[in-house]
Amino acid sequence: MEREHAMILVNTSHITETFLPVEGTESPEILELTGDVTPAGEIRYKLSASMAGQDLVVRGEASVPVKTECARCLREIVCTLHAGEICIVRENVPEREVDITSDIREELLLTMPARFLCSEECKGLCPGCGADLNVKKCTCGKKKTARKESVPENSPWAVLDQLKTDR
Repeated sequence: MEREHAMILVNTSHITETFLPVEGTESPEILELTGDVTPAGEIRYKLSASMAGQDLVVRGEASVPVKTECARCLREIVCTLHAGEICIVRENVPEREVDITSDIREELLLTMPARFLCSEECKGLCPGCGADLNVKKCTCGKKKTARKESVPENSPWAVLDQLKTDR
């Protein structure tokens, strides 16, 4: 029987004096991803739950593969969002079943980088002709000068092109 909504539940009545392992997979729909990042598989979680008095403590890890494009070369890539040090504390837990779905969602979304890269060494695209510089050398000659050519000489920002830095 399928559940109406995806949920990650911890049954506190099964927690012994030490801990209760909580492992499994869940549909990635709980992430509610929009835009250029889409799920490429199920969420996998491996958690342990324990009680500290009336407080529920859940520790562990969760991960999900996602599909997106590299911010530099625009190639489609699949990478993993991995929350490796999850620690959820719910105080004064009266229920027998506690839904931690939103906590796991938040932990995974917090691991999402500002921009995805196929590799740190990705050279990106030529600003002149759009060639993938990881695959072939550009012959258009625009390379690094493309930005300077796009700034009009009478622009107040043109002075910054003359700025010398130690880098």
